[in-house]
Amino acid sequence: MHTAGELTRVQLADGVYLHLHSIGLYKTIRVDVCLSTPLRAPRHSLVALSSRLLARGTHKLPDVQSLNRFIDDLYGAHYSVQVDRLGEHQFIHLCLEVIDENFLGEKGILARGLTFLRDVLRDGSGFQRDYLEREKHGLTQQIADGFNDKLGYAQRRCSEEMCRGEPLGLSPLGNPADFAAVQADQLWAFHRERTAADRLDLFVSGDLRLEQIQPLMESLFAWERVVLQFSPQPPRPSIAGLRREVFECQAVREAKMVLGYRTQVAYGADDYPALVLLNLMLGGDGPSRLFKHLREEEGLCYYIASHIETLSGLLFVAAGIEAAAYPEVRDKVEKELQALRSGVFDPREIEAARRLLRARLLGLAEDREGFFRYQLREGLIGGSQSPEALWQRIEQVGVEELTHVAGGIAADTAFLLHGT
Repeated sequence: MHTAGELTRVQLADGVYLHLHSIGLYKTIRVDVCLSTPLRAPRHSLVALSSRLLARGTHKLPDVQSLNRFIDDLYGAHYSVQVDRLGEHQFIHLCLEVIDENFLGEKGILARGLTFLRDVLRDGSGFQRDYLEREKHGLTQQIADGFNDKLGYAQRRCSEEMCRGEPLGLSPLGNPADFAAVQADQLWAFHRERTAADRLDLFVSGDLRLEQIQPLMESLFAWERVVLQFSPQPPRPSIAGLRREVFECQAVREAKMVLGYRTQVAYGADDYPALVLLNLMLGGDGPSRLFKHLREEEGLCYYIASHIETLSGLLFVAAGIEAAAYPEVRDKVEKELQALRSGVFDPREIEAARRLLRARLLGLAEDREGFFRYQLREGLIGGSQSPEALWQRIEQVGVEELTHVAGGIAADTAFLLHGT
């Protein structure tokens, strides 16, 4: 396995953090810029719209054509803008990947790219009325297109119903009902306030040393800041309410079932390593209990898997089934959970799950997207635990801890998307 490299964190200004992953594995330099804010309505719609306008260019690059030419001139660099969420945090994510200058005869490629990212965030040339109207339509269409991914739609609907009235029930893409009232000047003023007050994380991955990159990042991104409106807070586990079942009818041939549970375990808590291991055994991988028993042995599902919403303390089981099999599948998932609550574990399945987690965690350095998201998650809660440190904690988890965590998993909302 390649070296994991070295991660260095430096605070450049109030609420501005540089994360340098010095690693010689790649021939490119990747830069991820994340502007994060608490996920709240209706401001989540303003954040989503502003992310679309940031992709419109800068004063120096006033249209999409000139922006694309600039990216191509950086020796075929890759650039993207998106809005996303982690738990109760919504963030705009700018990503630029350029070739390492050590493989070129030309210098200044990285500096040009970083200056471009600064301009995207700060100069506001994309916040024009005609652009805004087009992006309102485009974002509304993007949200509508999500309707076609039936499993993804079912998962969003389960989360919405389960977390109604909570930030966790909101979409990072915003609410189309909010878009009509938004004006370009209002949106630009909102974005300027965010760049001055919200948390800004700058992730750089490549064959670089801190003394090479820190002065450049300080000159470009350490602009004048106001007192942070929001400081990192450890996530709080949510409490399960009354169990509910929600049924929705559409023209689908294969029903989609999503079961939502509240685990009572917050990210970073002492019990979190046990929850990660438990989820892998339940449904987080191919050899899991749900796949083996419900799919392979009984043939009740086309597919079935579980996953954790890491910063929310929520666990979801998603499956493709025949609608008539819903009560049986739901009850058998509960039966598997009850076995875990009773401490019924095979040492071989625990060790198999451990081996898989070890490979995933210790291999994160070779997965730039996964490593970036892991470190962003740590930053948003004010943590600094490395993947290696998390693995060492998982290595110590025993049956007692697994049983304790399983006992706290409570069913909350079941959602079934079915045909006629």
